Amino acid sequence: MGVIFMNILMLRRYCSEFLGTFAYVFFGCGARILTGNSENTTSRILIYFTFGFTLFVMSYALSHISAAPFNPAATFGLAIAKRFPWRYVLPYWIAQVAGAIAASAMQLVLFPQQTVAAQFGATIPTVSIMQAVGIEAFITFFLMLVFMAATTDRRVNKSVMGLATGFTVTIGGLFAGPLTGGSMNPARSLAPALFVGGAALSAAWIYWIGPLLGATVGAFVYEFLRGGEEHALLFPEDAFTTLKSIKHAKGDESES
Repeated sequence: MGVIFMNILMLRRYCSEFLGTFAYVFFGCGARILTGNSENTTSRILIYFTFGFTLFVMSYALSHISAAPFNPAATFGLAIAKRFPWRYVLPYWIAQVAGAIAASAMQLVLFPQQTVAAQFGATIPTVSIMQAVGIEAFITFFLMLVFMAATTDRRVNKSVMGLATGFTVTIGGLFAGPLTGGSMNPARSLAPALFVGGAALSAAWIYWIGPLLGATVGAFVYEFLRGGEEHALLFPEDAFTTLKSIKHAKGDESES
């Protein structure tokens, strides 16, 4: 584990995930905070387009470095579909959650009154627990389906990744916002909950279980739909090609 964390190539990828998730939570939850947590139509459009466009922009900026899931559920989905190494899942999760927490802390520093008043943009379901888990699983299923297509299929133009995943987040948020907050991302929900406590923290597990379930099903469904390894990428965006090449080169040197 120490080698994994200290490897400079992987450290860059962890930093990429930290920054991407930081931006996603800072701007997305920031829009929610600055609209006063309002659920009127105009505010909802602003909030979820901000989430979507932030993911869109940061995916283009960083996907060639870390594959840009910026989401523990998406990372888990890739791993369970065997498109991402399991040994990197926990470090990615740590980087993503740390980025989200740092974003919430930055909001408290920059606009403390609005942040506290809007509960850090926390997600608190307005429906039953089972409904909330089901809704989060449902919308994350479609996010994972799109993410799998955009990152693990050779036939899909990789330039569409940010646009496709960003708009999927926007659609899911607009649909589920009044019900669950339309999270689809455990890190996005956990960070505000840690600062707010209360109902948000009590409900935080919903935003892990639901998205993880949805991502798992979405990943397996796309594996079935793709229908064969000839079109599959082992790792999204070839993010680990350099690391693998270095390992192979070292292996060749040791044999000679």
